[in-house]
Amino acid sequence: MDLIRVGLWRRLVAAAYDSFLLLALYFILGWGLVLLNDGAAVEGPWMFWFLIFVAWSFFVKFWCYPGQTLGMQVWKIKLVSESGQHVTLRQASMRFLLSMISWGVFGLGFLWCLIDKEGRSWHDRLSQTKLVYIDHKKAKEAL
Repeated sequence: MDLIRVGLWRRLVAAAYDSFLLLALYFILGWGLVLLNDGAAVEGPWMFWFLIFVAWSFFVKFWCYPGQTLGMQVWKIKLVSESGQHVTLRQASMRFLLSMISWGVFGLGFLWCLIDKEGRSWHDRLSQTKLVYIDHKKAKEAL
């Protein structure tokens, strides 16, 4: 199977898809916390860290296995290490942290893939990972 780099548009659309899924997860977990708190609002600085932990868990789980979030599956994107292997917990955690920084500087970390020779973002480079386009139809034809 050929590993083809992923362009900015495909990255952003998959990220938007995943953000809707994460928002739904936040809604369900928040609703559960309100019920556990006898209907009172759940607030405080710990809630911020709880939401970060939920997002980290969501992305790291999917990035480590099977290498794709649900949005990435729809858009035929897979996250692999630089050597093409599965991503480690350390790499996925580093990528999560660095992707928040990439967004935090007005998306410059993502835009970097437009000028990078290999089409990789800041968080790809620094976590030693890369996104590749996979076409399962072509892979089946090769068998």
